[in-house]
Amino acid sequence: MRAFIPVLILLLPACSQVNRATNTPATENIADTVVARVHGTMLAAMGGQQAFEQARYFAFDFVAVRDGREVSRRSHRWDRHRGDYRIRFNAGQDSVVAVFNTNDPKSGAVRVNGQDVDGPREDSLLQSAYARHINDSYWLIMPYKWRDPGVTLTSQGRQMDAQGREWDVVKLTFAQVGLTPQNEYLAFINPQTGLMERWHHFPRAGAQPAIYDWKNWQRFGPIMLATEKPSPDGATVIRFDNVRVETRVPQGAFNF
Repeated sequence: MRAFIPVLILLLPACSQVNRATNTPATENIADTVVARVHGTMLAAMGGQQAFEQARYFAFDFVAVRDGREVSRRSHRWDRHRGDYRIRFNAGQDSVVAVFNTNDPKSGAVRVNGQDVDGPREDSLLQSAYARHINDSYWLIMPYKWRDPGVTLTSQGRQMDAQGREWDVVKLTFAQVGLTPQNEYLAFINPQTGLMERWHHFPRAGAQPAIYDWKNWQRFGPIMLATEKPSPDGATVIRFDNVRVETRVPQGAFNF
């Protein structure tokens, strides 16, 4: 599993971006009454769909920890309603800040070590910044995105794991959406809490899954979020620090 981690940290859930190629909402795929029940219970446990719609401004640090050592940290600010975005991350020895709009990420601006850059390097860094937005935000808000266009939800029934815990399991597949539509997920919902507390990520159908638990659910603004995602052996943890969720956008949030 460790050999898979570098790709996982950067690109794992790129399929999650809202699709512009189809007008078919995922709600039409929730025909299975079991899926509808599980989905509805999960949304209610997290605060509800209306609460998520009110959650406009997100700020968070996406932190990857391996063998107890922090190996990467990316700082995000996001206006979900307008698409305005600011991200700070390291590229080698350089500190990169990118400001763009998720609806047109190629038209953003980049500074490296405090200096403006342009040309091919700016284009490449904007592409990297956008990919990090797709990946990192999905690690944070995936349970709220089951209704995204192009998502198909299929009940896998109630299952018991090796520890004797029961889960309501739902499979997510994607109809040509985002950067990696071949990805698949199994979402494990705890029937006692209604929350998604584990996922299996398959880079393609039939591949070995990357398994992460979703822990430390907390309320931020009007919604609930899980801030710790450890692998089963604890060797790798995706953690969210400095999380803020607000219904209004702070002034100057997207300045360099």
